[in-house]
Amino acid sequence: MLHTIKKAEHLDGYKLKLHFDDRKIKVVNLENMLKKAKNMLLPLTKLDYFKLVKCDGITIYWPNGVDLCPDMLYKMGEEVTRSPRKRKSQHLSGPAKRRRLKAAGRR
Repeated sequence: MLHTIKKAEHLDGYKLKLHFDDRKIKVVNLENMLKKAKNMLLPLTKLDYFKLVKCDGITIYWPNGVDLCPDMLYKMGEEVTRSPRKRKSQHLSGPAKRRRLKAAGRR
């Protein structure tokens, strides 16, 4: 399956928090990959440069043109469990409450 990255956030070190198109959020640690860096990946070994990561809605990239395959990042990443969203209160008052009760036949 082809994945796309909708948002990228630098966490710490060489870790990125990536938001994918299937609504999964994964943390990817690129430190080991960058230890073997050659050529265009060399600038990414400097943490200040690594932090310049951007997302174009498809993948992540850096100013020197380096981009990484979103499917590879998806497989490498560890999924972050989301905290459940708080539901908006269903408390109604006044006319809105009366309409709902009337519609339900409980006036």
